[in-house]
Amino acid sequence: MKDGKFSPYLFSMKTGDSVEMKGPLGYFVPRDPLSDSIFVATGTGIAPFRAMLLDPSLLKSPHQFHLLFGARYGEGLLYREEFEELERRHPNFRFIPTLTRPPEGWKGHTGRVQPVLIDLIGDRRDIDVYVCGLKAMVDEVRGILKELGFDRKRIIYEKYD
Repeated sequence: MKDGKFSPYLFSMKTGDSVEMKGPLGYFVPRDPLSDSIFVATGTGIAPFRAMLLDPSLLKSPHQFHLLFGARYGEGLLYREEFEELERRHPNFRFIPTLTRPPEGWKGHTGRVQPVLIDLIGDRRDIDVYVCGLKAMVDEVRGILKELGFDRKRIIYEKYD
């Protein structure tokens, strides 16, 4: 984020500089026990889902996982090739990219993630929905899920602004 707390520091770094960090300390991890899940991300909110999906045990489970990833432009679909490869290798995983400013010829979903999520959920209320991105999107998705009758314990979220 241009005026974020940490981004300016990162952008000022030079090749070879290092940053001391601690391991993940949060609770934004897959629930135990696992259940069918939808991961909703926009922008760099994709990062925790990539980590979750690269855990070999997750996609070896019998559960269904959908990754709904929104970006403005195609180049904003970070890790796209990795997710497409995971989809090819795991029949219980589906990657669903959506673009708000698609290029000519784009065959995927267009617009924001919210309408796609509503269609994806259908009548199900027995799934976990994980959401990560900017506050406005996360709050809107949480509101939609609550209106649809989701138990708040099935809505797991992380905001980064």
